[in-house]
Amino acid sequence: MKKILLLLTTFLILSCQPATLSKVPDEEIISALKESSVELQDAILEKNDEVFNKYVDKNINFSTGDSNLSKFYNMNLAKLNEEQKATWNSFELYDINVDLSPNSETAILTFYARGNYTVEQGEPINYSTRGSSVWVLTKNGWKIMHSSWAPLEGGIGIPK
Repeated sequence: MKKILLLLTTFLILSCQPATLSKVPDEEIISALKESSVELQDAILEKNDEVFNKYVDKNINFSTGDSNLSKFYNMNLAKLNEEQKATWNSFELYDINVDLSPNSETAILTFYARGNYTVEQGEPINYSTRGSSVWVLTKNGWKIMHSSWAPLEGGIGIPK
């Protein structure tokens, strides 16, 4: 009887323990976030609502500050689809670094960007900035919360 009681007690204790979630390795999270940040930036430049919505949660404000050092604003579909002064000829994010929080549910990305754009029919303007973004893990995947851009030393941001 003692053995049955011991077995039953052990079973009850184990069944009340929270299930361990299978954790995605940090290397996979980092790789996916690098790809996601590039995909999101391409969606912004191409005004691709579908891809934009993949990384922006309508219940989480996505605040950003452009490389022209203007005031921060909320990035949303309306802002995404506003007419822009610049026409991008090329744009590339590079040297993306990802730092994860201890529970791997928040990430800070730092990166650089280069390319060039034209305004109206003007000459191409070389673009060189540095940026950072904050991403959070939600029940719907990784979503961006914030980004900030600034001209890289000696670089030029976007027009106001």
